[in-house]
Amino acid sequence: MTRAITLLLVLSASPLVAQHPLVGAWQVSLPAGVRLENGIATPIAASGVLTVVAQGDSLIGNLIIDLAPEGPARPPLRLAALVGEGKATFVSRTKATIIRNGGQTEAGVTSTWTLGVRGDSLEGTVERKLEGVQDGSQGPQSVTGKRRNS
Repeated sequence: MTRAITLLLVLSASPLVAQHPLVGAWQVSLPAGVRLENGIATPIAASGVLTVVAQGDSLIGNLIIDLAPEGPARPPLRLAALVGEGKATFVSRTKATIIRNGGQTEAGVTSTWTLGVRGDSLEGTVERKLEGVQDGSQGPQSVTGKRRNS
């Protein structure tokens, strides 16, 4: 009897996750990195499409950043968050290329995305931390978007 009740509770929770306001496709504007020249940090602006789906008790995002004329293509980025009330906090992990004095190294990056919805607008921030890099933490930077109809 207990297994049947547990299964019923799990099945009845799924539609609530699917109705989360972040579920869908979003045209987004975001900081895609930072260029540091002569000690001056300049954010690199980018745009892309963020698609969010519900899976179990989680929201899974897939971010495809538009190809920039001055940079290489970026692989899709996977974001994951537990469903909760209000804004969702997604976490993603990737690698960054650091170019200093003509040399190139890679560092792990953990990005924390705090995203919310107001009508058909997405608002939030992303904060990135570079592993093993002194002063490798960037403060929260703005992420905005509009719901796509297709």
